[in-house]
Amino acid sequence: MLVLQDERASGKGSFPWTRYAADLVLCLATLGAYARAAQHPVPLGQNPDSATCIECHADKTKGKRVHSAMAMGCNACHVVTQARDVTTINLVAPAKDLCFSCHAKSTEKVLHGPYAQGNCIVCHSPHSSNWPNQLLAPTQDLCMGCHVRARLKVNTKRRIAKVPWGVTLTFDQLKGWQYIGLNKALNANHPVEGHPVRGANTLLGTHAAEINCLSCHQPHHSQSANLLPAKFANETALCESCHKGEF
Repeated sequence: MLVLQDERASGKGSFPWTRYAADLVLCLATLGAYARAAQHPVPLGQNPDSATCIECHADKTKGKRVHSAMAMGCNACHVVTQARDVTTINLVAPAKDLCFSCHAKSTEKVLHGPYAQGNCIVCHSPHSSNWPNQLLAPTQDLCMGCHVRARLKVNTKRRIAKVPWGVTLTFDQLKGWQYIGLNKALNANHPVEGHPVRGANTLLGTHAAEINCLSCHQPHHSQSANLLPAKFANETALCESCHKGEF
């Protein structure tokens, strides 16, 4: 059963989420298992080189941040099978394991849900994007797209939820998911009422990094509950890093 905390706010994001939706529809069908072999629209022959793929899929190589695996060639992640005049495309390993064949999975105690399940392409493009680490949107938009009720479209009847950039997740994939109850401007009220979740860090001064979700949480794994950064021994130490002398 999917248990989600109540969200007190409503609002709309302004980010152009649809840019990568078409690419993700193809990729996300593979989550949690081997990709179902997709029939290619034209015969390719056995093991075509990457140049052949890029003739049609040049968009996969474009963007400010291109996945380093692209330099290894398309066959590093995809396998082409030719049977008579029918070409099918599959992944070389189950989608939940494929990324970890290069990026070793953490053994820390606390794992972010999508990371634990190997659902890396919920947040990352396997090919390229305009954001660091091939993210599908700016960091703050990614976090809020899942954890703010106003940004997530939940279909209880179909037991799915769709995030703003086009990824659809099942309730099983969302097990344990939690909403945070932000204000109407979606800029405060977590972890306590009035606490900012974005913007200038007025306590540390003008030279301090702006507040965002990664100020207090790790995106993938941690030794501590709530994915606290490793440099903080506990939640009190985290709070004291900004609120010096207040505890």
